[in-house]
Amino acid sequence: MAQIARINHPCRPRITILKAVFLLLVVLFCYRHIAPSSDIARLIRPVESQQSVVTGSPEPAPDRSQDEVGKKQAPAADRHSSTAKPYPQHLTPQQRPQLLDTRPNSSTSKVFLVDSFQDSLQRMISLLPEQIRIRGLLSPIDGTGEAKIHEIGLRTRSFNVLFEAWEAIHLVPTPGGMYLRDNVIQYLQTHPEIATDLHMDITRIIHTYEAYRSLVTRLASLLFPWMAPYFANHMALHGSFYSGQRGLVFTASDNQAPYMITSIKAMRKLGCNLPVEVMYLGDNDLSEDFRERLESIPGVLTRDLSQMVLEDEWTLAGWAAKPFAILLSSFREVIFVDADALFVRDPATLFEDDEYVAEGALFFKDRLMMPESQKKWLQAILPRPISRKARETRLWKGESSHMQESGVVVVDKWRHFVALMLVSRLNGPDRDGDKDNGKVGMYDMVYGDKETFWLGWELAGDSGYAFHNGSAALVGAATSSDKRDVQGSETSEQDAFLGNTSICGPQLLHLGRDDRPLWFNGWLQHNKFAKGEEAKPIEFLEYIKEPSDVDDPNGWKLGSNNICCLRADSTEELSESEKDTLQMIVDTAREVGALH
Repeated sequence: MAQIARINHPCRPRITILKAVFLLLVVLFCYRHIAPSSDIARLIRPVESQQSVVTGSPEPAPDRSQDEVGKKQAPAADRHSSTAKPYPQHLTPQQRPQLLDTRPNSSTSKVFLVDSFQDSLQRMISLLPEQIRIRGLLSPIDGTGEAKIHEIGLRTRSFNVLFEAWEAIHLVPTPGGMYLRDNVIQYLQTHPEIATDLHMDITRIIHTYEAYRSLVTRLASLLFPWMAPYFANHMALHGSFYSGQRGLVFTASDNQAPYMITSIKAMRKLGCNLPVEVMYLGDNDLSEDFRERLESIPGVLTRDLSQMVLEDEWTLAGWAAKPFAILLSSFREVIFVDADALFVRDPATLFEDDEYVAEGALFFKDRLMMPESQKKWLQAILPRPISRKARETRLWKGESSHMQESGVVVVDKWRHFVALMLVSRLNGPDRDGDKDNGKVGMYDMVYGDKETFWLGWELAGDSGYAFHNGSAALVGAATSSDKRDVQGSETSEQDAFLGNTSICGPQLLHLGRDDRPLWFNGWLQHNKFAKGEEAKPIEFLEYIKEPSDVDDPNGWKLGSNNICCLRADSTEELSESEKDTLQMIVDTAREVGALH
């Protein structure tokens, strides 16, 4: 009876009809608004990297709240630091690609893809400049010196905005990797509803898209033309970083290779298991014998940087290779280390530094010495608006002509791609001057590569960097004497105010935020080129911190052979653990033949 009653219930036909109508409406909605699965598959493909191709379909993403959608992904979970933490996101929605929501059973996933694409397309259309502005952006960059650097900064800032909007259309970050939409025109043609929603003719949209593509491609080639041998375009290079891991990057020739081998082996003994890439400039730079020695160390790979860079009337060499090595390494997050720099602690801890986590780029300060105002020069080269950080530098305030030392640089390349490309340019095509032809290069205005990092960030309009606030110091064995003269320097009336203890040497010691030794540059000797008895390592016993005031008479005194001295009434003694670590580094140097 219950069965009969259920069948003959007077409301049953009405419910069945309502269900049918509801299902029909759902089907019509999906047909109107949701791209078929095959369309999504055709629309996106993996971004190719220099070493591998991410394959397969986008993997399901974990469930997340709506306010998390669109945030840049945290570093990959399988990176070599077990304490890796996601970093905060400071970019606006217009400055970052949108995430594809591929959650299982999500009724919004395909709609989200189409809506995100449509929003990004609308932004791109709004950003296309007038024709006269396009001609200006693509005109040759003439001039020299300050005027040329200023113009490069202006155009790089324009490129940055255009490039971010271009990537927002084409790059689709997912937990499975970065995917590239590579058939946008075909997609627009098969989805006329997008043009309808934008209140535009499909023909006009496609013409605008092609004009924008031409502008971005040609401007990228004008500003950063050296990528051609290795990457199809700048977006492919940038996309390859997204799922990259953390790692250490070195550059060195045969002369510095023993220092570098010492440094890497010492890091391993300190517990650092980060992968290492050693970038070199052909067989004449780093020989096959040294490459084999380096690659015998677990986790070390050597790579020929000269194959990745297109040189046109300039040559990549020496210091200038640093930013190129960082940029073209396979890692997303890099700690670059000079060959003669040595860590007293595991360098991987720098990835957990609060300021690095917040900004994505961490630099170190040089010695506070040689006060000189460079404010007018900075005003000449930096486009407006000039950031607060630039106005707080030593160069702006006149405290010193030296702000940064580039023995260690920490950077997330995904977050600071355009700024790093500009730093590379400053160390490439615009590096050298030519007095005979009236050309002033970047290295005529600054000493080597070291200031080009933070200046490149500022020129690109990227203020996402921080200077490590640990103190600088000098390490060695102190000498107590009455008004001891600095090697090769003159005494002065200020000697009456000098401390009675001094340390002299070429090393620059960087202290952690706890005021204990972190790393130092300048190798292990008073003179790393010395031979015989003079080649013995310095005695690591204590250190003196530099004064906070550049006018302090106990501040840095520069003598001959790059020897600097600091004075104080007392020193800070190294702990037994620190002495043991430094002795381990000395022993390692002897084992590899870097010390005798």
